[in-house]
Amino acid sequence: MNIKFKLILPSIVFLFIGLLFFLAIRTLPITMPPELNNMLMMGLIACAFLFFLSKRMLRYENIELSVVHLKPNKTTFLRLLIGLIIGAIIVGVMLYTVFTLTNLNLNRVESQTMAPFLLAVSAFIPLALMEELLFRGYPFFRLTQTINIRWVLLITAILFALYHYNGTASVSSLLIGPGVWGVTFGVAAYLSKSIAVPLGMHISTNVLQAIFGLKSRYVPMWEVEQSTKIETFIEPTQLGIAMQIVLLVISIIVLEISLYRRKSMHKKVANIHLNMMNEKVLKK
Repeated sequence: MNIKFKLILPSIVFLFIGLLFFLAIRTLPITMPPELNNMLMMGLIACAFLFFLSKRMLRYENIELSVVHLKPNKTTFLRLLIGLIIGAIIVGVMLYTVFTLTNLNLNRVESQTMAPFLLAVSAFIPLALMEELLFRGYPFFRLTQTINIRWVLLITAILFALYHYNGTASVSSLLIGPGVWGVTFGVAAYLSKSIAVPLGMHISTNVLQAIFGLKSRYVPMWEVEQSTKIETFIEPTQLGIAMQIVLLVISIIVLEISLYRRKSMHKKVANIHLNMMNEKVLKK
């Protein structure tokens, strides 16, 4: 068996089992007691399953959690906080742009109050974590240790996009929506060597979208309406696509700059070692 394929095979198996698991819980008629938050419980179950699967794969490969950056440490909470802030900034800028350049308005949903809203969106924590464990956890970091990060980002982003298929969405909308966010979260995971940063970004992104009615399963605090009194030359949908493309480009630029700096640093270190060796030879 090819050595490289042997190294990436456990990651492929993990992704296959994980996606089968999510397909099963989506299609099987599983319901929770009415007093429980179904999405919250499903998220917790999925997180437990994926963490167990990660441990099994790591045991099979005889490596530690720290190798795939899944072991919490003293910087984990700080990284999570940084991710929350970055995600809030990205979505905040997007929403501000949309409401400034288009004829969309916000109206307060009087029937929704803070307490039930927070209870509902609490499910985003395990739901985001289960997606990060699947797409930016064990398989992501193991693959980056074997193949080029650009290919890893492409593969995981496409899988992340297809995972969000709901029976009606087109492939193009999945790629320009969840697919782009998959690249952004992946870049954050790779550069921070942690799932805490993309997890924070994922949570804040989902919560802000839910607040403004961009998550269909949740009653929002504000709902978006299109005003006929305001003329605009920019369609909200076109602007949304444009901003997603901008986000993708920025994510790629950030990645490429980081890769270039690392390459330059490695060259400098290699040159220093070479010079030291030459000096030793000359002294002899």
